[in-house]
This record gives sequence, structure tokens and C-alpha cells, in this order.
Amino acid sequence: MTEKMTAAQARQFDTHSQENAMVLEMAAQLHGCHCKPYVDWFTYNRWQAQGMQVQKGEKSTKITTWVTVETEDKRTGEKKEKAYPHRTSVFCRCQVKAKGE
Repeated sequence: MTEKMTAAQARQFDTHSQENAMVLEMAAQLHGCHCKPYVDWFTYNRWQAQGMQVQKGEKSTKITTWVTVETEDKRTGEKKEKAYPHRTSVFCRCQVKAKGE
């Protein structure tokens, strides 16, 4: 079982992607808002950890992230890391409200 993410952890990122930032800036323009990548865009679970709820009927914006998996060579026992693309759904600040509102 994974540990629950804190609100502070939900607002921090280990890596940033210029491509995803551009996608999110264009999506913000379509929404008619001024949400900034890596500041106002988070996954559903990250919004939940911050005490926010995605509003009913809101549609996500898809971005590509990379998941790193450690594998072990069965012959040599050598451990290697491989990165795989993963499609992720994110929502901007204008699509969420504080829980209970």
C-alpha cells in the first residue's frame, strides 16, 4: 500500500518537461484562464491531496510523462533502469473547487 501524499508533496515535482509546459499553456488559452504549468495543473490525486475536488463534468488534458522501472537482467543479475511513456490526465485550477463548496 502506498503512503498518502501530503498537500506539500502534491505541489512539488522532481522533473519538468518543456513539451508538457507548452501543451498546458495552450490548453489554458483554450480554457480562457491563465493557469501556469507545474503551478496550477495537477492530476486528480494531487488535487485531492491538496483538499480540492475536480468539478463534475470537467474534462482532463492529456500529457505524456515517463515512468522509470528498475529491471534485472536474468542472465547477469545486473540491474538497469528503463523509462516508459505514460499518458496522464491533468486538470487546471479553474476546474477545481475546495472540497465541501
